[in-house]
Amino acid sequence: MTFKHLYMKKINFIIVLLVFLCTSIKAQTVSYSYKPLAAQGCYMKYSVTKQEASYYIIATVRSDRMNFLNEPTMKIRTFNNDVITLYGVSLANGSSSAGIISGSIVIPITEIYSTAQFKITPEQFEIIKNGISKIRLSMTPMNHERTFKKDKIGKKLYKFYLKIKNQDDNF
Repeated sequence: MTFKHLYMKKINFIIVLLVFLCTSIKAQTVSYSYKPLAAQGCYMKYSVTKQEASYYIIATVRSDRMNFLNEPTMKIRTFNNDVITLYGVSLANGSSSAGIISGSIVIPITEIYSTAQFKITPEQFEIIKNGISKIRLSMTPMNHERTFKKDKIGKKLYKFYLKIKNQDDNF
């Protein structure tokens, strides 16, 4: 085999590996973009994890100004009109900067990201499995609140919970 042939095999392997990792990561998160009226919006991403014997919903926000409080709360209203309040802890805050060139002017863009985890019980997962109609997250400088006409995150979070639970049960 030639060096070029081995090099191409390595490149193909890396591409296949990256596609696999990206699809498996995407399968474990549920997300949406939110842009109310003309104000700057945000991108929200949710996942489920288990640490020791407790389950958590991990929430990440990307926006131009929103951060989770140190001890944030998540209020959830289901389509059955049940209300759940989850208490969390801020895990990380950061930012990234870039610029857009418009003519001869560089317009700076800064994106802030913030991650928090919220403790949730198996009983609370059973409540949200029928769908989430409204969610409110305590943030600074303003709360994030979103109302859904149809479920976008509740059933998927419940499926993530079942997958993690089954991994433990089938050890």
